[in-house]
Amino acid sequence: MEYHYSKLLLVPVAVVLLHGCTMEHSVIEDPKTESASPAPEPESEEHQVQLQTMRVKRTNVPTTINFPGKVSALPDHSVSVSPNIAGKISRVTIVPGQRVSKGQLIAILDDQQLLAQHQQASAPQEAALNAVAQAKINLDLAQKNLSRSEALFEKDIVAEKDVVSARSQALLAKSQVEAAQAKVAEAKLAPAHIATQLAFTKVYSPLSGVVAKRFLNVGSAADPTTPIAHIVDLNNVIIDASMPADSSVDPQVGHTAEITTVAEPGVKYKGRIKSISPTVDPTNNTVSIELLAKNDHGRLKEGQQVTVTITTASSQAVLVPETALTPSQEDPSDVNVLVVREGKVKLTPVSTGTKHNGQVPVLKGLANGDEIVKSGGYGIPDGAVLDRGQKEK
Repeated sequence: MEYHYSKLLLVPVAVVLLHGCTMEHSVIEDPKTESASPAPEPESEEHQVQLQTMRVKRTNVPTTINFPGKVSALPDHSVSVSPNIAGKISRVTIVPGQRVSKGQLIAILDDQQLLAQHQQASAPQEAALNAVAQAKINLDLAQKNLSRSEALFEKDIVAEKDVVSARSQALLAKSQVEAAQAKVAEAKLAPAHIATQLAFTKVYSPLSGVVAKRFLNVGSAADPTTPIAHIVDLNNVIIDASMPADSSVDPQVGHTAEITTVAEPGVKYKGRIKSISPTVDPTNNTVSIELLAKNDHGRLKEGQQVTVTITTASSQAVLVPETALTPSQEDPSDVNVLVVREGKVKLTPVSTGTKHNGQVPVLKGLANGDEIVKSGGYGIPDGAVLDRGQKEK
């Protein structure tokens, strides 16, 4: 009896275990249980924007390029003025910013010592001049005596020896005059040298222009290697510029260019290309260009940085407002335009030319008839849906 009872107990246990497995399996596959699991999140809505757009078209636009330059004076029109001799300055007649004329006195060196030397050197010259005057008097008397002796000899009043003696006296007097004159010429050498030194004590401007700097004052020691002042003539100036060697612009000697400065953004100077270097500077990949520009009002200063704009033949490009350009997030020097494609905005890289009157020529990246966002495109994600509510054609 006990043996059979044990077998009967095992049967219910097995049934219970089997039932438990069945229930566990049914929980996994039960549709009701599966529907109770979290439902997947719906896809996020697309970003929508309201922006003004416009259609673009290709047109002829001039090819331009901007590059830096520096103002320089013409050769021999920027001069540091020094005296020809050493000395102490006794007077300076100019101040910085003053306009001077060619030949105008700008400084005087102390000349007291030279004046004394000149007076001393002039004394022998005066004595030599007096000797010449006396020798000429003697010559005149000798010539008159010779004439009288010759006349008396013709009348047989005097002997021939008297004529010969008179002729000898005249020749001697003449040689004495020549000797005295030679001494005068010799005596003039020393005073002439000192007179030249005296002339050098006065310093004159070698050109008409403006005093840029004054280096020395009264009492300063000056010499040929120490300038007193710097004078420049900037009525015409040279612009030394560096044009990118890879530019599509092809300027030629004689072409004109615009020159602008930061100080006067609204003022444009005209420059004419004088020379173009045939070589490229490998350090910065530029070509040296020299331009000549008029500067009648003197607003361009020597050493001033300027911007040179060269415009050559027209080419086909798309003009867009400057506001349509947005900087690239990867490289701010690159720019993009938002182009509308199938109701969405597409971030499109473009290559641009030089801005003019708020318009920028797009050389590459846009096609004729493309619809673009006019402004407000910065930060708009690529692929955003365009809401046509504010469209402007």
